Amino acid sequence: MPYGYLVAQIGSGRARQMTEAAVDPAGDTRGTAVNGRAAVVTLTYLGFTLQLLQVGIVPLLPTIGKQLHLGVADTSWLVTSSLLAGAVALAVISRLADLYGKKPMIMVSLALVLAGCLIDCFATSFPLLILGRVLMGAQFPMLALPEAIASDTMPKKRAQLTIGAIHAGNGVGIGGGILLGALVGIHPTAWRSFFVIGIITVVIGMAATGWLVRDSRHRAAGRLDLTGAVLLALSLVGILLGLSKGPTWGWGSPRVVALLVAGVVLLLLWLVSAGRAKNPLIRLSDILKPHVRVPYLMTFLIAFGVYGSLSAVTRLAQTQPAVAGFGYGFTILQTAWFAVPQTIGAIVGIMLLQRLTRRGSMAVSACVGVGLNALSFVAFAVLAGAPIAVLTAQGVYSMGTAIALATTQILIVGAVPASESGVALGISIVAYAVGNSFGSDIVGLLLSAFGGAGGAPTETGFLVSFWVCCGASLLALAIGGSLAVRSRISGAAAHAAG
Repeated sequence: MPYGYLVAQIGSGRARQMTEAAVDPAGDTRGTAVNGRAAVVTLTYLGFTLQLLQVGIVPLLPTIGKQLHLGVADTSWLVTSSLLAGAVALAVISRLADLYGKKPMIMVSLALVLAGCLIDCFATSFPLLILGRVLMGAQFPMLALPEAIASDTMPKKRAQLTIGAIHAGNGVGIGGGILLGALVGIHPTAWRSFFVIGIITVVIGMAATGWLVRDSRHRAAGRLDLTGAVLLALSLVGILLGLSKGPTWGWGSPRVVALLVAGVVLLLLWLVSAGRAKNPLIRLSDILKPHVRVPYLMTFLIAFGVYGSLSAVTRLAQTQPAVAGFGYGFTILQTAWFAVPQTIGAIVGIMLLQRLTRRGSMAVSACVGVGLNALSFVAFAVLAGAPIAVLTAQGVYSMGTAIALATTQILIVGAVPASESGVALGISIVAYAVGNSFGSDIVGLLLSAFGGAGGAPTETGFLVSFWVCCGASLLALAIGGSLAVRSRISGAAAHAAG
């Protein structure tokens, strides 16, 4: 089984890896073999759980809306509220993790998610359901803290492979979420079982983390920059809420304009505050390093295409050809087939990453990942009429995304002190969230701009969207290529000097 093989390779603990240490920019050493294969599996599971619960709710939105007599605009808040809460959690919890320990903050996050699942299991009103989803947003730090623990507590090679495995878990979680939502949606009155499954998965995660994962010994100096945390959190809420509600409220509406302007102003204030603070959330000097700012930008561009690669593709698949003249006519349950290439692609991608890192730099590996993304979008556009080809392209996209996101995060943790790895990765997830919101809005606008009678998407709208997402991937490839060239030049210079 590929996944079992991957875990075995990661946890093999070869003598050479056990003694290997990586020195971070602050001068402290990493690479102590604190966590073994049991921790690898646990950290990977945490990434899987996050995506399972985030993606799985999306197919259930129409069902929940009918049961609680809610409109489309209201049910969309079940996704939006979790996204906004997750952005705040990333800004605060990831920094607290650097200050007081990454493992304790993982447990706090999971406890909040557990409370949210319990509330939603018994919620009979929309406000209570929203409250539960807000608490479930505390799971977003699982996109950063498991990778930070791996970087801080494992030899360099094993840490890199573990980060890859975590991203494979993310990809499997996305596929599992698609399947879970489709299966639960078969019974319109059983949507609460989704949150019951959430309770079970979170409890398992808490037990495994408490028992099998040892924390990083690295701690950041000082205390939480409360002013910076509030400014960053509010700016993210403004920007993300404006982007998510722009298509519904109208891009020219006073509310959307006010949110976006306020978000940008608050972000600028945060930058000023970070430059003056003694112990900022993250040091601007770290963000400005090429091996940090370039991966951040690549993460944004990768996330830009996520909506086009999954939501738009599955929407195309559910379009009825007898009515629209294109599409596959899939039912909601049949769209669960997309879970198969999504899952296989993520696992194969991380196995490929293991080979890539033996032969080239992380920057080159990142370029391979975004190159596969660009190739998949070409296939979506050119072969849109062939379901098997599109399903195959979905697997290629999943493979490329797993490689690209894993390598960008490896580049980031390798360029910042271990005491700031949590918040540095947290910022990368913020870049992902903003990119995803921005990309979904652009694709939504394109589908509307090329809409047909009654505003229904046309085939042209889908094709243009795929080409735009392809352009974002090609831009990420160009940026990553510049970093790869810079890394090769500096490596050659260091070799000559040595």
